[in-house]
Amino acid sequence: MSRRHHRNDRLTESEIEAIVLAAIPLRMAIQKCFISLKPFNETYSLLHHHVAGLDAVLERITGRSLDYRSRDLGLVPRRDG
Repeated sequence: MSRRHHRNDRLTESEIEAIVLAAIPLRMAIQKCFISLKPFNETYSLLHHHVAGLDAVLERITGRSLDYRSRDLGLVPRRDG
C-alpha cells in the first residue's frame, strides 16, 4: 500500500523534471492558441491567466526564474554528450 502524500513532502529531482517536461509542451500549445484569438476577449484572458499560473508553479517547484528566451524556459538541465 502506498503511503499518503502530505503537504510538507518534497518532490524528487526526477519528479520535478517529469513535471517540467510535461508542462513545457502544454504551455507551448496554449500559446499557439493565442494566435487565433483577439486580445482581451474572455478566452484570451482565461488562457493568459492559466499560462501565468503554470509559470508560477514551474518557478516554485524548480526554484529558478523562467528564461523566456530559451525554448525550454531555462528549466531543463543541459545534458552533455
